[in-house]
Amino acid sequence: MNIRQLRYFYLSACTGSFSGAARAENVSVQAVSKAIIELEQELGGSLFARDGRRAVLTPLGSALVEPARAAVESFDAVPVTATSFLHGGSASRSDYRLALVTPPFAKHELICAALGRLISRMMKAKVTVRLALGADAMRDLETGLLDAVFTVGPLRDQRCTCLPIGNVSIGMFMGQKHPLKRKRIITFDDLEPYPVLHNELIDGFNETILNTCLRRGLSSPVVEISTDEEVADFLEQQQGYILGVYLKALDIKPLAAMHRIDPADAPPVPVCMVTLKERQNAAYDRLNHFVCNEFRSLKHLLSE
Repeated sequence: MNIRQLRYFYLSACTGSFSGAARAENVSVQAVSKAIIELEQELGGSLFARDGRRAVLTPLGSALVEPARAAVESFDAVPVTATSFLHGGSASRSDYRLALVTPPFAKHELICAALGRLISRMMKAKVTVRLALGADAMRDLETGLLDAVFTVGPLRDQRCTCLPIGNVSIGMFMGQKHPLKRKRIITFDDLEPYPVLHNELIDGFNETILNTCLRRGLSSPVVEISTDEEVADFLEQQQGYILGVYLKALDIKPLAAMHRIDPADAPPVPVCMVTLKERQNAAYDRLNHFVCNEFRSLKHLLSE
């Protein structure tokens, strides 16, 4: 067993495919597949149930994701710490602490951990990524617990710089019994009879996808939802839907599936990096440069 095998296994688990791991590591899919087969032979059991282009974790694979993550992150921390020490940096804290301003979503812990690890390697600096709600994110920015947050849609706050770094398409979550579930692309006219979820903690913070769509003519009834139990009832019993970033990887099966909103009604919205104006320096310039240049490749990896 070696760190390369564990790295390929962990990235395949995070992205749901060997091709996603191969793209992240800049190697061939065959190299990833060979390494994982060797690891399975050494462990004595299958880590993935191959399903076409997808790689679905087996019970053994699921049990080993967290130990693999810890092993890979510990290994990667050695050169990062050495670089920080040799250049006079502090090895006692993360170089960059980032947050996605979003409620919890399917596989968010895996995705945040994978993003943190990938950005750490690409920037050669320790990076951690987590989720945060709007008000919590702003508080943590002000107290220094976060260096930057990422919003889907701009944030208008005089204390902050809001830098657009790329665009994402708009989609919707709907329950498995929703009348529109067989439509490939959904229009605003299709959605008019059905209620859409609003959450003040999220939609009261920035120009979210919901706010953008309402401004562009979405006329669905808006329903305030605040608990997971209400969300389940909203999707299953009320034929409601939730707007979000269009990524099939975010399907919440069997509860809900992701469908695309017609771009003619809902064009792509910007993902923005938000930082406090008073704390911007050379380190922030480096982060700005990185996210502006690498957003497309990171988005493509998540799409895998």
